[in-house]
Amino acid sequence: MLAHDEEAPTLLIFDLDGTLYRTETSFVPAVARVLKAFSVRVPPDEELYAFIGEPFDVFIEWLEQLRLPIHRDKLREMLAEAELRFVKQRGKLYPGVKDTLARIRDQGCRLTLCTNAGELYAKTVLSACGIENLFRAMCCRRTSADTKAKMVAGLTKRTPHCRAYVIGDRYHDLLAGRKTGCTVIGTTYGYAQPGELAAADHVISSFVDLLTLILRTSQPDPHFVSKWALGLSSRQSRS
Repeated sequence: MLAHDEEAPTLLIFDLDGTLYRTETSFVPAVARVLKAFSVRVPPDEELYAFIGEPFDVFIEWLEQLRLPIHRDKLREMLAEAELRFVKQRGKLYPGVKDTLARIRDQGCRLTLCTNAGELYAKTVLSACGIENLFRAMCCRRTSADTKAKMVAGLTKRTPHCRAYVIGDRYHDLLAGRKTGCTVIGTTYGYAQPGELAAADHVISSFVDLLTLILRTSQPDPHFVSKWALGLSSRQSRS
């Protein structure tokens, strides 16, 4: 077991797309279906990968530049419905994700999820892939004000922990971890552009390497331990 206690476990904050979930298995065919419905050329997969991990509206704005004969709201709905359908039909995790998450949880770590995706999409992915019960909390983007850094900060503030990690594949994850004092683990097998994860504290090229890395680096951070100990003492004195 890791060196923490029940009141202050190691906190892991996971990105979804490009970290746990192979988003191209549903996103690419969904985009192809929508564009083909309007007889529009489907761009190469690699061009679409650049949008994975970005807020949904970023991709919708790009689609609008194609001047499709459909209102923005209807386009969002059409793409979202297609993507959810493909998530359920062919969505896949990266190799070893489910087993590795379970093993990390069994070490006493607290697993949480933080994603730029909407709640319905995130829940559909977790359910379709059979990993929804492994997470203690989830934070999804609801408005344009919900940046990754803001969401990660919310998770760290309301979850007692001795050390916190942010695990993700894009610059949003790296910046969120930096701003909140978390250790950042970049996943190079995801959708990051060259050099995008250069400032990460650690990188992994396969998800199954995560458990070994956490076991090697997860020593209690005195700052977090003191903070949560003070909070616990305050709560006990009021009870």
